Amino acid sequence: MISINATLLVQIVNLLVLIFILNKIMYKPLAKMINERSATIKGGIAEAVALKDKAAENQTQYQRQLGQGRQQVRDRLEQVRRQAEDEARQIVDKAQAQARTESDKLVAEIQGQMAQAQGEIRAQAEEVARTMASRVLGREVS
Repeated sequence: MISINATLLVQIVNLLVLIFILNKIMYKPLAKMINERSATIKGGIAEAVALKDKAAENQTQYQRQLGQGRQQVRDRLEQVRRQAEDEARQIVDKAQAQARTESDKLVAEIQGQMAQAQGEIRAQAEEVARTMASRVLGREVS
């Protein structure tokens, strides 16, 4: 059985002093360290969430810029294609004009040669006709 005497009172005082000392030396610093660590973890979580949001925003911005870049490339390719078509059309038109000019020159040259040949043939025909007339008539025809 428990007896109530002076040792019980000393043990109670001893327990209160131990609780006081442990509170000052261990519990308060431990609670402070736990609170600081909890605050650090909460700050880290908040920072991670902010970084995650920033990363999502950066990715959205990157996707938008990538889309704009692709559109600019498509526009530039279309512009270059149109420019190449225009240049090709100009080259074809120039070649056709040059071909027409060459064709006209050749036609004019051929017509000149034909006229010259016709003139020569006419002269030869007249000469042959004179020669034949001279032989048929037996005298010189002028």
